Amino acid sequence: MHTSQLIRTAALAAMLLLAAACKYPYELEIERGDYPLVVEGDIQIGGKSTLTLSFSQPLDKKAYNPPAIKTTGYIEGEDGTRVDGSAPISYTSQIYNILEFDTSQLRPDQRYRLHFDAETTFYPDILSSSFYSDSQAGGFSFERRSFESDWLTVCPAPVIDDLSYSLDEARDELDIGLSMHCQGSSHFRWTYSEDWEYHSDILSPYHFDEKTGTVLMGGGDVYYCWRHEDATHISIFSTENQIEDRFEELDFHHIPLADRRLQMLYRITLQLTALSEDAYAYWRTVRQNTEEQGSIFAPTPSALASNVHCTSHPDYQVLGYLNAAQVAQAQMYYDNSVAKYHQDPPGGYYEKLEMQVPIDPLSNLEAYRSGYLPYRQIYEGITTVPTHYMWAAAICIDCRRSGGTTTKPADWPSNQE
Repeated sequence: MHTSQLIRTAALAAMLLLAAACKYPYELEIERGDYPLVVEGDIQIGGKSTLTLSFSQPLDKKAYNPPAIKTTGYIEGEDGTRVDGSAPISYTSQIYNILEFDTSQLRPDQRYRLHFDAETTFYPDILSSSFYSDSQAGGFSFERRSFESDWLTVCPAPVIDDLSYSLDEARDELDIGLSMHCQGSSHFRWTYSEDWEYHSDILSPYHFDEKTGTVLMGGGDVYYCWRHEDATHISIFSTENQIEDRFEELDFHHIPLADRRLQMLYRITLQLTALSEDAYAYWRTVRQNTEEQGSIFAPTPSALASNVHCTSHPDYQVLGYLNAAQVAQAQMYYDNSVAKYHQDPPGGYYEKLEMQVPIDPLSNLEAYRSGYLPYRQIYEGITTVPTHYMWAAAICIDCRRSGGTTTKPADWPSNQE
């Protein structure tokens, strides 16, 4: 037996998110070598279900060598249906595993449960003494564990009646509201993704050729960009104490008018999922742990009981909560060419650092490597040949420096250029 050593883990070890991992600020104490498995995902009836499996990650990574994981699994229905999971082609990581399930044909009037096996490779500095491996070679430990979830009743999809925006002039922000009714459920979680088209502060007709050190014509292809982000915070609500089973214009998202997201065309895609009572209690506990950190009234992480269990090692800890539901989805666009609510920040989004650079390869190269790009020619005296170029900070010229891509999404409205 080894000496028990407490490890501080990020809250990723205690949360189940719909499709993306997110770290939260409370701590969970576990013994070194146990490394709870984190289960993330939902069984989405009528669509694609994605399950992510990983281990809790210590915040103190000194001498930490994370185990590698490989999983196989399937979803079982009470009517005998079986849907096997497959790993995406783009999967490359060894420390987490993704399984995708085509659940588009599953019936909502059946109960379902998840089965999966996890084959784990432990490296020498994190060998577990809690469970002995089946084989060891070269200082590595290999172990296979089996897991299954409780039977899950499918929560019916709520109905999204409207997704709309309104201007809040007092706060200089765009408010996005949700109107919905419940269809027999009382507890809900939402998640959303955002896409927007924007442009850089300066349109430059030039680009820099680093190989030759010369400024060349043609540079507008880095003026327009598109960016995508997924929401990562916990968003749950309940209609349990309401007389009516509906919400009218639930104000759930706000965007400052000076935000670049509203500069041209913005899109929000909302997914609304009904939760079982137990799933809602789990998520409420997670939210209280993250938002009430340090409060003596906050629930402890040990209260986060999972509905996924290790059948081969019953004492092994699993984190996360699986839910089965039909998901309602809606999209809303904000077009600034029509609404014109967007407000450019005074002076632009970034400080416009400029300098004149003599038109020679060495000076050009030095400016480029200092984080600048050319955007205007300078002439001195009566001449048709430029003597200098005006350069500005690259983030003001190349829209990709703000986190976007010049590749237009395939489903972006075609009338937007």
